[in-house]
Amino acid sequence: MTSAQFSNMVTQLAQELVKELPVINEKAALNVYAMVKNRIINDGTIGENKSLGGYSDNPLPAFFFKDKAANSSGEAAYQKAKKSGEGISYKDWREANNRPTDHKTLSFTGTTFNDIGVIKQLIDGTKVVTVVGAKNTKSRANGKTTSEIMDYLGEQVGDFLSPNTQEVQLITSFYNKEIDKIIKKTIK
Repeated sequence: MTSAQFSNMVTQLAQELVKELPVINEKAALNVYAMVKNRIINDGTIGENKSLGGYSDNPLPAFFFKDKAANSSGEAAYQKAKKSGEGISYKDWREANNRPTDHKTLSFTGTTFNDIGVIKQLIDGTKVVTVVGAKNTKSRANGKTTSEIMDYLGEQVGDFLSPNTQEVQLITSFYNKEIDKIIKKTIK
């Protein structure tokens, strides 16, 4: 191979990387978000396996749950608490709505997690930053945006969207494989 041929391959590789990096970054961002979301919902942990804890057994006044039932048994629990005046705990409310209660999931309907995704990409030459956050595309009866809910959750539990070490390793491996594919395709 001549130096000119080598130089052409390197130039072609650089061009291919600039073209493909935004696509790879978006895939990586969405994959790591899916891992984080699944860990929170399935295990009730954030970051380096910090438990979110459990749901409260302390009763709340029934009006907290007005128009928030996910099903008929949730509505029945609301009506019973309203009629008795005794209130209902959030844990019992979740159980009545067939939601998990063995650990916190930061989710009741799934709307918030389903409204998080890639919101922008910043591209500066060979540097690509993909930002995952609230898309704010979902409307809710209470009028709150996904950004507002994420801010509230962040105040309560910290940076809940941070990947843990294992997730970073998995996404790094994915990223490296994608870059290797481009190199192998370009350098022959």
